[in-house]
Amino acid sequence: MAAFLPIAVLISLLAAGATADGYGSSPSPSTPPPHTPPPAPYTPPPAHGDGDKKKLVVVHVEGLVLCQSCAKRGSPSLDGAAALPGARVTVTCRDRKNRVMTWRCPVADYNGYFHAEFSVEPTSDFFGNDPREACFVRLLSSKDAKCNVVTNINGGMGGALLRDEGKRWTNRYGIENVMYAAGPLAFRPKMCAPTRHY
Repeated sequence: MAAFLPIAVLISLLAAGATADGYGSSPSPSTPPPHTPPPAPYTPPPAHGDGDKKKLVVVHVEGLVLCQSCAKRGSPSLDGAAALPGARVTVTCRDRKNRVMTWRCPVADYNGYFHAEFSVEPTSDFFGNDPREACFVRLLSSKDAKCNVVTNINGGMGGALLRDEGKRWTNRYGIENVMYAAGPLAFRPKMCAPTRHY
């Protein structure tokens, strides 16, 4: 038994030496110091102008529909024009590929005023990224049989362009609403009394 003791001591010394050199043992995992926060995931910065393109907006369009005075027939003047209740217009908006995206057909109230509201859309969905460029208004019909001839005053036939008059507000969901204006647009009387007396 005493003869085996030195061999046992020798084997245990060899094993201890191997562990001290790093052989025969598995490396302990390294852990970061507790005060070092984990690295944040990389998020690429948005390209210039991308924030505006992804902005959500509700487009509103307003305007007036009038009946041109017989005294101004054949001219672009609206002097003496009267409100045309019940007149219908079409408000059309085009998408980024210049295709019809959406439209509304509002009816003018007693004062000839119309208002169209569209759903929430990203600005980038509109042609040119701008509702003023993408949307236009055309005259559609008049309820007044005496004043139902379409004129192209302010683009009533070809498509009236929109103006930004600075009317903006944010709804309760934080989405910007923008009111654009068109017109005023006009129908003209079908028949006018002669201006000359013979």
